[in-house]
Amino acid sequence: MIGGVRDGHEALPGWYRTAAAASWRFLVIVAAAGVVLWGLVYLHVVVLPIIIALLASTLLLPVVRWLKSKGAPDALAAAGAMLAAFLLVAAIVTAIAPSVGDQFSELRPQAENGLREATDVLAEPPFNLSETEIQDRVDEAIAKLRENSGPLARGLSSGAVILGEVLTGLLVALLLTFFFLKDGARMWGYLLRFTGRGREHADELGTRVYAALSGYIRGIALVGLADAILIGLALLIIGVPLVVPIMVITFFAAFVPLIGAFLAGLVAVLIALVSGGLLDAALVLGAIIIVQQVEGHLLYPVLMGRTVNLHPAVIVVALAAGGILGGIVGVFLAVPVAGIVSVVLDYVRAEPPPESPVVDEDEATATA
Repeated sequence: MIGGVRDGHEALPGWYRTAAAASWRFLVIVAAAGVVLWGLVYLHVVVLPIIIALLASTLLLPVVRWLKSKGAPDALAAAGAMLAAFLLVAAIVTAIAPSVGDQFSELRPQAENGLREATDVLAEPPFNLSETEIQDRVDEAIAKLRENSGPLARGLSSGAVILGEVLTGLLVALLLTFFFLKDGARMWGYLLRFTGRGREHADELGTRVYAALSGYIRGIALVGLADAILIGLALLIIGVPLVVPIMVITFFAAFVPLIGAFLAGLVAVLIALVSGGLLDAALVLGAIIIVQQVEGHLLYPVLMGRTVNLHPAVIVVALAAGGILGGIVGVFLAVPVAGIVSVVLDYVRAEPPPESPVVDEDEATATA
């Protein structure tokens, strides 16, 4: 009170002052997060290999531990795990390539027949397009393509730059994966030196985040493997070609929730449509729906429910935000990042650490 008149600040309602204080703090947090995101996007050539290496280390760490238990030195165990992964990928590619080439040559005439049938459909009501009109449309498309040859050439030039960045990032990711597997514990201990009095909390939080991230990556890999096997069996029974390539696409598509499953299913249905017609396509679509139901109600809750327990609505929002901020890479990283945020919030609320059937018990006390 000043001279019997209340101060202007005190005259404001309590809820108004609280809302104002919370608002400016929220704006500061959003601004700080925006600066961090801008820095990550600007340094994506460096940041992305680090993320890829960290995710790869979660998959290869059990192999490294097994090799160490057999008496292998740290460097040899890390190199052996990476070599085993490389040989596995090379074996898959070697096994797929011949069958893909043979079956694509068989599908070519079927695709040509499908194109002819599509032309016949366009020539009938309600389209009523003659062969001359269809050819004119094709010629117009070719002419527009030639007109845009300049932008396309510039796009190819920028594509070459992107290819260079990808190769550089891949090399950096391989090197970082090796060092994470070999010296991950020592590197984490070095980082903890900068946390000061909060070392214990930082160590516990980092351990929980890494355990949750490990559980997510391994769990989604098991889900993708199960999906690939089930869909592969269905395709074999129906008689659809290119079974192994579709299984590989299905496996890797599992790492991009919702979108990946849709794209993998679309590829399978289109191949079935070209090779066997509408009946085979309908059967494949039915099989994919059944597999997705098994995944959503059985595999995903069992393997992922205790590790990264996110509501489907949260996943959709995370995917949308990731796609806007980082494109395909953002979509790939959206769910792991959302899971990490969930673990951090759980730690702040002093909830127990996540449990996972796909993470070793000793990993709950180990660091990256």
